Amino acid sequence: MLLVDLERTWRGGQSQALLLLRGLEARGHAAELVGSGGGVLAERAQTAGIAVHRTPANSRRWGATLLVRRLLREQRFDVIHANEAHALTAAWLARAHRHAPLVVARRVTFPLSRGALSMARYRAASCIVAISQAVRGQLLAAHLDPQRIAVVADGVEVPPLVTAEQRSSARQRWSFSPEDRVLALVAPFTAEKGHALLLDAFAELRRQAPHCRLLLAGDGPLRSQIEEQARAAHLVPDVRFAGFVEEIDCVYAACDVFLFPSLSEGSGTSLLSAMAHALPVAALARGGVAEIVEDGANGLLVQEASPPALAAATARLLADREFARKLGEAARETVAAKYSADRMVEATLAVFEGLISARSPSAH
Repeated sequence: MLLVDLERTWRGGQSQALLLLRGLEARGHAAELVGSGGGVLAERAQTAGIAVHRTPANSRRWGATLLVRRLLREQRFDVIHANEAHALTAAWLARAHRHAPLVVARRVTFPLSRGALSMARYRAASCIVAISQAVRGQLLAAHLDPQRIAVVADGVEVPPLVTAEQRSSARQRWSFSPEDRVLALVAPFTAEKGHALLLDAFAELRRQAPHCRLLLAGDGPLRSQIEEQARAAHLVPDVRFAGFVEEIDCVYAACDVFLFPSLSEGSGTSLLSAMAHALPVAALARGGVAEIVEDGANGLLVQEASPPALAAATARLLADREFARKLGEAARETVAAKYSADRMVEATLAVFEGLISARSPSAH
């Protein structure tokens, strides 16, 4: 399998790509990556022992197109997997779909562009993998063939429970005191992730919970804008801007409640990771999030995208620790049962094997 992903930064899609590559290799399948030169995914995949083909850093899509064309001339791949939009463009321009089944991952709930070229790329795919029913709905709204759409939920690894020593070390890293109640969000600073809404909710929350602190992990184009919002609201002493955190488990280990105020979300890898760490979560009921979080059972769903609504849900988790603990335990059980990395790899592998068998019944 040849996976193409040209993102330079690390987001949920790249996390899923690495889990898939490693999972396929562990099951005895050869998996290779075409990745952006200098990109985080390419670095981490190479460290994991995956064969990596790097595009020139200054020529992402066209460089990838030429690279995929060359690889298809030199090798035989059973499946080409385009993991994001730039990758799909490059694979389509390289005519990868004429050499092997082309699988496209679709991760967002934004409507598809109805332009002729955009639709031609998706129609060239043998299968479009949607990460949630909400994403599938957008694909159906674009009048794509439902028979070529498969839903495969994102997966995350379920880590051991955090020890007291790990929690203490993680909190010291960002100078939190034992009395602090730490709220966290792991997300890039983009408009749809809801950082502005979260800061407004945090400002309201602090009036009733003065010991709460906010840890924001991630980077992105709106970071400076959100930092200015925090300064203007006099929240800077209580908000930690951690930037891109390599050892992201430290963030989950440090916090008491995980908040997910995303305004548009296909699923939410960081949400799943927080749940896997047995953290109580409060999340906006948007897109695929409502397919993961069952309100009052394994987390809290906030229906209204307003600071008072998000603050009220968070305050409830802070005030009732036993309720929060039970939600966290149920969240971890949900991930282990439905959203583990192994389940994602197996479901994706089943899609690949079905396409290979349909193309050549004697090949598998």
